[in-house]
Amino acid sequence: MRRTVVVSDRHAADLARVAFARRHAHGAQIFKIEQVAARLAGGFFRPVGQEELDGAIADALDQNLGELNPIKALPGFASAAGSTLQKVWRADIDLQARADAHPRLGALARLEAAVLARLPSAMLRPRDLVGEALQRLRHAPQVLGPIEILGRTEMAPCWRALVRELAGIVSVHWIAGPRSIPSWLEGTRIEVIASSPHAPDHVGISCSDPRHEALEAVRWVRGLLARGVAAHDIAIVAATTGEYDAHLLAISADANLDVHFVHGRPVLTTREGQAAAALAEALIGGPDQEAVRRLFAKTRSLSKSVAELPQEWTRLVPRDVPLPTLERWTHALGAHAGTEREPTCTALLELVRLLAQGPDASAAAGERFLSGVALAIWRKALSRGPAAAVDSTLTRLRLADDHDGANTVAWMPAGALAASPRSHVRLLGLMSRNWPRAISEDALLPDHVVPLSELDPLPVSEADRRDFHTILRTTTTTVTLSWSRRDATGRALGRSPLVPRDIAITHLSRTTIPLHAASEADRLFSRLEEFSAAPQARSASTCWRDWHRSEITAHDGLVRAGHPVIAQILVRPQSATSLALLLRDPLGYVWRYGLRLEAPATSAHPMTLDPPSFGNLVHAILEAATRDLEDKGGFARATPEEVDAAFARARSDIAAQWEASVAVPPALLWSQTLNQAENLALEALDTALAPLPGQRTFVEVGFGLESDEDGRDAPWATTQPISIPGTTLTLRGKIDRLDISGDGKRVRVIDYKTGGVPKDIDTRQLSGGSELQRSIYAFAVASLLGETIHTEASLLYPGKAGGLFPLENPHLVLDRLSDYLKCASDNLRRGLALPGVGAGGSYDERVFALPASAAIHYLPRKDAAMRALLGTLTQAWEEI
Repeated sequence: MRRTVVVSDRHAADLARVAFARRHAHGAQIFKIEQVAARLAGGFFRPVGQEELDGAIADALDQNLGELNPIKALPGFASAAGSTLQKVWRADIDLQARADAHPRLGALARLEAAVLARLPSAMLRPRDLVGEALQRLRHAPQVLGPIEILGRTEMAPCWRALVRELAGIVSVHWIAGPRSIPSWLEGTRIEVIASSPHAPDHVGISCSDPRHEALEAVRWVRGLLARGVAAHDIAIVAATTGEYDAHLLAISADANLDVHFVHGRPVLTTREGQAAAALAEALIGGPDQEAVRRLFAKTRSLSKSVAELPQEWTRLVPRDVPLPTLERWTHALGAHAGTEREPTCTALLELVRLLAQGPDASAAAGERFLSGVALAIWRKALSRGPAAAVDSTLTRLRLADDHDGANTVAWMPAGALAASPRSHVRLLGLMSRNWPRAISEDALLPDHVVPLSELDPLPVSEADRRDFHTILRTTTTTVTLSWSRRDATGRALGRSPLVPRDIAITHLSRTTIPLHAASEADRLFSRLEEFSAAPQARSASTCWRDWHRSEITAHDGLVRAGHPVIAQILVRPQSATSLALLLRDPLGYVWRYGLRLEAPATSAHPMTLDPPSFGNLVHAILEAATRDLEDKGGFARATPEEVDAAFARARSDIAAQWEASVAVPPALLWSQTLNQAENLALEALDTALAPLPGQRTFVEVGFGLESDEDGRDAPWATTQPISIPGTTLTLRGKIDRLDISGDGKRVRVIDYKTGGVPKDIDTRQLSGGSELQRSIYAFAVASLLGETIHTEASLLYPGKAGGLFPLENPHLVLDRLSDYLKCASDNLRRGLALPGVGAGGSYDERVFALPASAAIHYLPRKDAAMRALLGTLTQAWEEI
């Protein structure tokens, strides 16, 4: 015999089907109440779906909405309008009849009319659907048969008339069980079947914060499963699930525990949602290279255009270049014009051009980059809000969970559990602010327009209270009540007034050792004896103890003598920068050149250039301008106009090169930075220096190079090797400026500096091993041009406060430097890769690899032992 079972939601319907199947009960139709109305109405009538409603509202926003016109384009309006219309329809309010009562009601009536006109003709609002169904009541015995209403504590006013009328045609049973019975059932022909409430055991658990609550919930599930409780008898519940979704998702995945999210999983936790989020990032934030790379990686299997793009595109531009605009992309890829990579560049630019159009191209971009579920998510997000806020809209969307809710642990809102109870229940979030939730006015229909009691006769606060008491009445075995003492920001929280006063409360801390661990990591964290036996734990413990000893250990930089990594980096040619690091911080030298350990990038979009990068920019402009002038007859013969033109060309060329190869600041700040660099470079070249007789000037002159990089004229063979006397170290570098007299007997070596002038610059020679350019460059010149020439090595600080500062007796300084470098390299070969005086300072890029607060605690503790082992090298740190 045909019969109809009415349930409250999809989850309850799934469980009801499983229950009927297990009892071998056939002939039952399981519907929600709106489906019952559509079934009786016949034809192709169906209720208004949420997606169709969102789309219709989005299409109707171009209409005149009266009082709502000023806000209809704001983010969130479409969602708020959909929520308001749903409330109006559930409350059975006729907006058209009341349109003249208030301007807001008139505006909503216009919106409703526009929405209904855009919906399919067979899709009806509840009032119309009930009207069609009431006209076909005579068919109810054949279409529906006896009706059972399961698991409900209330029903929206719009459906009540239909249920009352059906009770006069067919038998209608309201299966209340131990639940509360709504008052409107009194005086109707509906038969209410009630039962006594259950009396489960109650336990109160106080946790540190929401994440701790979620962890304790998964531990509780593990304990029940270990006792033989079936997964489908276990539920975790909250009035508002959003605060716990991410925690339960992460913890259950770590625990390898299947948990069914009854209300759906956040789309951003799925592969398809991540693809949609990557597209939103590229459209709203601009086609930055990192965003484009992320988008292409996420959509390669979803987009034909991306799949057809050769993988070699990732090698067309350097990885660390942001490329935030289409112009930057065009310039960077223009270098491959006329090569075999040009077709790839063309295809890539076509996709970037679409992304550069921004949110206005959201619909076209979705069709181009997404497909399947990802495209459906994208379309849904665009229908729920404006394209400019699609990234925010995506955070609120959910996808149906593919876990079987009838065979797994369930995580659900309280209302879902009230309709489909389980034997073992844990309630989360029982704080005063969460359960019950506060009643708030509707966003578009405030209380003074339509009383809240009329618009929302089933307010969320009353629903939360009703669901709480329903859960306590319908759970058969155990109910665990859980709440947090503080929120994620540390603010103290109060306990919900719904928690019984006489309940036994257990206060848990984060360090509580559980009876059943949630996962392997949780087990190891809770069982310190087991964790301490693990190799990783033993190594970490030994390292920690060694850091707190005054003796030097392997965790401070002791390595085996003759280590191949150290041998390899000492064989490579050294620059003045690497030698300074070798002298002042041997451990940092090994980290940088042996292990390639670099400081993490702080931002892909810097607001300013760091000092070394700014210095490189000045050098690059100066080199380009000087070479331009030398090609046109030399700087000494150039007019001021020719000099200005050369620097303007150099600035333009270098700016284009940097924009295509490194991360630069935003346009306005970048322009100011270029102005400053150009001025400094011009001041450096304009600094009044007495010309040498018959002077020839060279810029960026290399020595010890592997190959002749640019083929320009140089006073020596740039690939000729240079060795430091008394050591096995070889040199490599570039001299900023080199002036040679016509007879070749006098040479002036200049190294440009862009920072502030040190107070002791006149007496500096090695400066504790940090200033080696003058002595190194003077030695290189003497080695390449002959020992008999007179060499003057100077630092040049441009600007009014700057000047030229030569090094006295560079050859004597080099003798001392050679001794220190020999000691430093010998120490490394013996395995003494220890931190030096340069470690842990303000400019140490690898300070993150040292113990925390190394300059305050760790380095002073180790200082005496390190100095004893490093020997003569420490004397270099005292050099002026």
